[in-house]
Amino acid sequence: MSKIEAKTLSNKLAPYVNKMQTSKIANGISGGMMMAMPVTLLGSFAALFLNLPIGAYKEFIASVGIAAALKMIIQFTTNFLAVIFTVSIAGSYAKQYEEDGIFTGLLALVNFFIVTPVAVSAEGVTSIPVQWLGATGIFTGILVSLVSTRIYIYLKQKGITIKMPESVPPVVSSSFSSLIPGLASAAVFTIVSAIFAATSFGTLHQFIYTFLQIPLQGVGGNIVSIILLWTFAQVLWFFGIHGTMVIYSVVLPIFTAMDAAQLAAFAAGEALPNITGRAFVSTYTMSGSAIGFALLMLFVAKSKQYKTLGKLSAVPSLFGISEPLVFGTPMVFNFKFFVPFVFMNAINIIIAYVLTFIGLIPRVNGMSPVSGMPIILSGLMEGSWKIAALQVVFVILSAIVWYPFFKKADNEAFKIEQESENQAQEA
Repeated sequence: MSKIEAKTLSNKLAPYVNKMQTSKIANGISGGMMMAMPVTLLGSFAALFLNLPIGAYKEFIASVGIAAALKMIIQFTTNFLAVIFTVSIAGSYAKQYEEDGIFTGLLALVNFFIVTPVAVSAEGVTSIPVQWLGATGIFTGILVSLVSTRIYIYLKQKGITIKMPESVPPVVSSSFSSLIPGLASAAVFTIVSAIFAATSFGTLHQFIYTFLQIPLQGVGGNIVSIILLWTFAQVLWFFGIHGTMVIYSVVLPIFTAMDAAQLAAFAAGEALPNITGRAFVSTYTMSGSAIGFALLMLFVAKSKQYKTLGKLSAVPSLFGISEPLVFGTPMVFNFKFFVPFVFMNAINIIIAYVLTFIGLIPRVNGMSPVSGMPIILSGLMEGSWKIAALQVVFVILSAIVWYPFFKKADNEAFKIEQESENQAQEA
């Protein structure tokens, strides 16, 4: 494929990719999850500090009450993510329509609890089981937040509201204008809750978990799917499109639910249920698995062009920032580096999966990826020095795979530079 043909294909793909990236639903979900990132990080660090594999440390935090405090944090962060995401996604989705995110978030929260079962003890005490408030209820939370907010926005934008005189203060007028759309949204979920209560599922939560969340995690978290998706992401990067963002706009809810279940199990000291997830991909594909290439440019390059690029891109790459490498080299429409750029992620993912599957490397604990976290440290935070060591192995492997492609390009660049210098001297 020539560069002209590649650009033509890129122009054809761009409208579809842009439509996906500008989708109000996709942006609402991803924006809401990013909004909740500080809370998820808090739960991640609490789980990490609770489970540091040091006997004396564990005895100390248990004796002084720190362990109990950390468990309480986990209960209302990691094990409360369905509730948190319901509020944050509803608010983010409403902002796509320039509507009030606070009220829609509260409305979605009410609707979430309407469809959540309650338990009544023998003494007549009513309680809400925590079963659906964490990882297992995330997909219900997403669905409730989107539908609840969309009903509210539709009715409000259609003018089906209580209109107050202009003399009424704006705060009061806004409250009354939200009344009918809010009641209608709550009524819909009340009916839905009653319908599912009369079925064998019992709740909307159980239905969604059985027919949506488990199958989607099975497909989206399948190793074959992940290899194909992240290879496709690199193809999009090659065409100048932010492939990672495109893929995450589709799989982020699936991966987030998987990582939440992973982290909850880690915090409880139980066996980790998943191998893959967002944490798995982020841990083993930092900087598009091209850190070795950046280090080659820094330490091995003969040409000034690649030596300079190495100085600019090596450190950011170690911290998971790939843009200087991708656009500085550039990788976009650069067929010299097509093979390692597109397929290196898949190589790392396959190796990491196999080593984890056979038990040589422990499963990542599902800790939310922290932007700018350097390799090794990010591996340690996923629960084991072995994970960090594998990251280092992948850097060495990427340098080996990239070397022949880099060496050829570097020699060509060096030759051109030498010819330019000779011509300048002759002139």
